[in-house]
Amino acid sequence: MPSMRKLKIGLIGEGANDVGIADGCGGWRFGTMSDYLKQLLGSQFDLEFIPIKITQKETKALKTAQGLGGRYSKTKFKGSAKKLKYFLMQYQKVDFDVLVFFSDTDKMQGEKSSEIEAKKQYKERKNWIEEGFAVVKTRLNLPCILMMPIRILECWLLGDAEGFEELGCSPQKPQLPKKPEFIWGEVDNPESDYPKHYLKRILKNCDFDSNTYVFKDIVRHNNIDNLRKNSPNSFEQFYQDIEEFKKTLL
Repeated sequence: MPSMRKLKIGLIGEGANDVGIADGCGGWRFGTMSDYLKQLLGSQFDLEFIPIKITQKETKALKTAQGLGGRYSKTKFKGSAKKLKYFLMQYQKVDFDVLVFFSDTDKMQGEKSSEIEAKKQYKERKNWIEEGFAVVKTRLNLPCILMMPIRILECWLLGDAEGFEELGCSPQKPQLPKKPEFIWGEVDNPESDYPKHYLKRILKNCDFDSNTYVFKDIVRHNNIDNLRKNSPNSFEQFYQDIEEFKKTLL
């Protein structure tokens, strides 16, 4: 049987639940990004993940939304796309095949929370990041894939009952939301529909903790078709972008 093609994937994310964190012993404890990618690519490629740690402190040091100068001076790197600017400042060349960039969309203070507004916010932030991707692709000849829920990561985790049921957890109190992409509530109210709180209540009723290890188990047992159906705007977009990238490898 022929060996699978090696595929090295650079990962940029936000924290322990997505890209992961350093394990304190010189290694890396991966979050859910690697598990989603294994679901979508692992049957066809031998995957190696390269986490790229960019802290909030480092991006805050980039005080103004400036470009990189020269032909890239008009690229402003707004919002979370500032991580791409920092990445470009640190890397003149890379030894991986594709960059996967995770970002929550989140809702900024004062922004409305309707589905229409959520889609507008998602589109705006997506455009910011794709402007940064254009520079990465040009300077490093590196394909880029965006992994971004319309709200936050927990919305995707609420997108498929099979991920819970395989762990022996049948979501009842509460049941999984019909539109997990758009669920939202007050951050300061643990009984609200804020996705982190909602997920935590489901897991608590199944005697599970709400932590990265459990989230990774949910993703490993997800039915991808269910995620595509239940998160047709953001997860489906991520899925299609992966499919388009795979075509370039054939």
